[in-house]
Amino acid sequence: MPLDQQTAAAEDQRLLESARLAFARDGFAAADLGAIAAAAGLSSKDLGARYPDKKALFTAVVVALETAFDAHCRQASSGLLGEPMDLFLAGCRAALEFGGRRDFARIVMIEGPGVLGVEEWERIDHGLGLPTLRQGLRNLAPQAGEAALRPMAVMVMGALNELILALAREEKGVAVEDSLALLERLLRAWAGR
Repeated sequence: MPLDQQTAAAEDQRLLESARLAFARDGFAAADLGAIAAAAGLSSKDLGARYPDKKALFTAVVVALETAFDAHCRQASSGLLGEPMDLFLAGCRAALEFGGRRDFARIVMIEGPGVLGVEEWERIDHGLGLPTLRQGLRNLAPQAGEAALRPMAVMVMGALNELILALAREEKGVAVEDSLALLERLLRAWAGR
């Protein structure tokens, strides 16, 4: 990568990190673009050249967090050894752990749908998460056709998203281990295991 591109990529990373911290701390409405740019060592003009408005910057932060979330889950569930169910549940556990991060919960799960609109938020969330879940389910039940994989992937994603929110709100009676045990029973019945 040429030096100019390396510099631009490094500046963009600093900007996204500064924005992630500000959105997690202050929320979308209260986050100040000038302060975000200054914390990244850039001017407001530099920020505006990359992101035309606060929503565009917020969208980039959501995509970065969702990408890191997906990579975290994939890594936790990958492995040559281990039962497919154990690997799938390891990925689900990783999702709940990552979802427990204050920045992810606030930016992606709580403010994301309102700021981006539900349709755009789902496009990002489902675009990254559903292929990962479908692959894990395919490993779990190789005999299942696509007609069975997609609805189960949607249901598991919905369950994980709601669990992340419930855990972030510290709802009574919602615990990671109990939730994963219920999910395992559902998946074993679905996969015929």
